[in-house]
Amino acid sequence: MEIEIKTFSLHHLEVSSNEAKKIDIDFKTETIADYALSLIDEILESPNKRHFEFKSGDTEIKNSIPKIIADSKNIEEVLLNNAKRLLEKEVAADNKIKHLGVKVQRGSLLHIHFQQNGNDNLLICKVEHDEIINEQSFEINRGLNTRKKVFKAFLIYLANETRNQEIYLSDKNNSKYWWDDFLELSQVNTDEENTENSLNKIIRIIDKEKNKNEFGLDGSLLRNNIVGYYKTNTDFNFSEVYDIVTNYKPLNTKFPVDTILSKFDKLKEDKSFDKQFPIVQKRVDKKIITNIPLGKGLFLKIEKHVPNLNEIIKPYHGESGEVGITIISDQAYRYVKILNK
Repeated sequence: MEIEIKTFSLHHLEVSSNEAKKIDIDFKTETIADYALSLIDEILESPNKRHFEFKSGDTEIKNSIPKIIADSKNIEEVLLNNAKRLLEKEVAADNKIKHLGVKVQRGSLLHIHFQQNGNDNLLICKVEHDEIINEQSFEINRGLNTRKKVFKAFLIYLANETRNQEIYLSDKNNSKYWWDDFLELSQVNTDEENTENSLNKIIRIIDKEKNKNEFGLDGSLLRNNIVGYYKTNTDFNFSEVYDIVTNYKPLNTKFPVDTILSKFDKLKEDKSFDKQFPIVQKRVDKKIITNIPLGKGLFLKIEKHVPNLNEIIKPYHGESGEVGITIISDQAYRYVKILNK
């Protein structure tokens, strides 16, 4: 992947004084170039992005992009205007949420125009910008945080003869002031579509293994963990769901975790759902029910997420070689005890 940085521009947003200040940086120095390339790699490689498109008509950020790509003679004014626009939206957002005792996270606005294999792309990020005290002069200096690089990122692949324009956002908080007010974008997939499509496809992968007799219990436990993620989180993040599978410790050592992960890798390119979005609970509930076959006409039905399911349902190996399932439940014990009187 050959990347060439064409433009690197940083503006610090002073919310207290309502001022956007350009920070003079030579992006051709080795340190800044390394920072920029690692940031680009981080955004490009992360699966946790959401597909957007520009709202119809002329909008400010959309209109600024051709000027930035062309490196027009007034590019500095264009970049500053974008920074001022974000500052204006942050101040307005602060006023909306001040009654909650919180503020919009502070940072700086970074523009990077880069070419990848000759194709033009633009990255607009809100990045962490630290203040440190110089040990010799005791003056406050500002610098880019190399460990916590990005709060929010807008990535646009510009259209050309070989590809269509595509826009992706990475923002775990899904901040409306960023994508709606500042960038003036529309979501390609709704939250409802994202929730239902992602859960359907993820569960389908798990169920394919769960339906094999030898993996039924492991499949049910992993399925329960996935549904539990949806039920206990407000936002979906593909990497976190991927980690659930990666960290799962199967009861049957032959349970094909690697096969499931390889299918998850293919889901990263699936455009029917985004890899980061707010979860809509009403779309989750109908996928909770699962049945564990116990014998002909006999099933164990799980109707909702059970946080400690692996502690309640366990495999059983008898001394005489018989196998089965153990259910640790006071209520089930009392019921079965009555049946056997």
